[in-house]
Amino acid sequence: MGLLTDVIGQALDVLGIQEVPKELCMPEFCSLQIDYLSPCVNLSRAAARRPAAGRGFAHRRSVLALPSASARSRAIEGGVSCCGMANGYMGGPVPAHGKSSGPGSAAPEAGLGIQEFLGGKNFLVTGGTGFLAKVLIEKILRTNPDVGKIYVVIKAKDSEAALQRLRNEVVDTELFRCLQEIHGKDYHSFVAAKLVPVVGDVREANIGIAPELADEIAERVDIIVNSAANTTFDERYDVAMDINTVGPFRIMSFAHRFRRLKLFLQVSTAYVNGQTQGVVLEKPFRLGDTIRKDSSDSSEQHKNPMLDIEAEIKLAFDSRRHSDDSASFSQEMKDLGLERAKLHGWQDTYVFTKAMGEMVINSMRGEIPVVTIRPSVIESTWRDPFPGWMEGNRMMDPVVLYYGKGQLSGFLADPYGVLDVVPADMVVNATLAAMAKHGRPSEASEGTTMKQKQWVYHVASSTVNPLVFGDLSRLLFQHFTRSPYSDAAGQPIAVPPMRLFDTMDQFASYVETDALVRSAAARAGPAGERLSQRLQELCAKSVEQTIHLGCIYQPYTFYPGRFDNGNTEALMAEMTAEEKARFHFDVRSIDWTDYITNVHIPGLRKHVMKGRGLAADASTVLAASV
Repeated sequence: MGLLTDVIGQALDVLGIQEVPKELCMPEFCSLQIDYLSPCVNLSRAAARRPAAGRGFAHRRSVLALPSASARSRAIEGGVSCCGMANGYMGGPVPAHGKSSGPGSAAPEAGLGIQEFLGGKNFLVTGGTGFLAKVLIEKILRTNPDVGKIYVVIKAKDSEAALQRLRNEVVDTELFRCLQEIHGKDYHSFVAAKLVPVVGDVREANIGIAPELADEIAERVDIIVNSAANTTFDERYDVAMDINTVGPFRIMSFAHRFRRLKLFLQVSTAYVNGQTQGVVLEKPFRLGDTIRKDSSDSSEQHKNPMLDIEAEIKLAFDSRRHSDDSASFSQEMKDLGLERAKLHGWQDTYVFTKAMGEMVINSMRGEIPVVTIRPSVIESTWRDPFPGWMEGNRMMDPVVLYYGKGQLSGFLADPYGVLDVVPADMVVNATLAAMAKHGRPSEASEGTTMKQKQWVYHVASSTVNPLVFGDLSRLLFQHFTRSPYSDAAGQPIAVPPMRLFDTMDQFASYVETDALVRSAAARAGPAGERLSQRLQELCAKSVEQTIHLGCIYQPYTFYPGRFDNGNTEALMAEMTAEEKARFHFDVRSIDWTDYITNVHIPGLRKHVMKGRGLAADASTVLAASV
């Protein structure tokens, strides 16, 4: 295999990005320089030794101040109080909704010491304005107010814009209302002392951080959390590669400058395991791993191709070099990503580039301990800081919303298949537990070889508490029958039982027939003739979008694997009873009927739909449907 970093250097050059920091270009780390290639770390050698640390800082950088503002009082719907209000910063006992906690082994007396571990620690968090990162930041601040600085990397044109995004998208959001209530009038001064907005971009060398601040971060940070990602399933190959594969390279390159780094934590996805069948184990990738099984066709043309990350990066960025920025070229790049992913056994561009990102991190980490958190489908919070918080449409939510609005009464899914869902707060709690276990020098060094300094945790439900699609469809029907959406005229929308289709042909036929029926009904109205052409265009577009949604989701709604979570359960077994209550991530305890009906869908309607479309009670719907 050639030098991966040469190709990454070429990609950076194509993008007009400066070369990798000189600290890493010592003779033992430099790779060949060919024509326009930027000198950078030779990953195949970098794993063997760690470069000298970057220079220290001479002064303490002042934190950008957040302007004070009076705390807004917010009513908590349904009498649900913020987790932690009654018991200090930490949540009290596990709430009523849910099942009893497993696994059976008694918790050790010492536990992981999660709360104590966070004290005085400094963090660098990429993707800091993203859904999961915000839940993580909030939990850290609420868990231990003596935490050090949290440097939040934010894509912005300057520090003022970064501060504005931090304020609008993090500090003053509904998610942080518990912290606001805890600190009262001192809230803004508290977060100003803890959160440092950092102008940065994982698509740039040193992740785009200004040199002076980069030096400070390299001197002070204990834990790196990389949660930056492009999560679009069918993204352009060059765009997904730049963020999900080359991005981790840049962050790990920066990490080698850190003087006191204890842990690099990569937030990934359980679906990096591709179309693996059966039980999927928690194990790290090696550079060049591929998932595609050997074909029964033994001809040379159909032999299992090796995954050459260098070649994939070169392919993506060479194509970009000849870009004409047209819509057709953009589609070609999307098609290229899906083609390359499926060639090697992954279902889409997102998980393929994320898997290659894991490989890059593991190959160049040297002596840096690495924890990879692989959650399945992350949805709304189960209880912490309060039930049902979410942001944006998560994976299953477009289907839920279309169904509730009467726009989609069926979908492409195996009725006996499993949708592997996990609440966001459980992912965060497992992440903090893994940090505490592996972020201590004693854990990282004593009796642990360099090869062993990488750990993988699946935070998933499919093996121990599966949510079956047939059950989910019934829960959706029951919920929207009892609590329907309303249409533009304020009338409740009646929904039929959701149909699940086994094949794409069946689903496509259903979508096209449904569109024709709706179009005919609309044309029969008083404005039918005038709207006829426009309706035909809208119906055609709707059909195309719905079938595309089915195609993109099909690998997940017919997923053949079940994610083993043995490492995650073993981590939980090391926790004390108090820690299990405060940092709960036992997916066995989730009652799916309660979670979907009373937590997730109400959260979706409140935080994503902002209360739009709420209708009258079920009796009105039944009357309207007769």
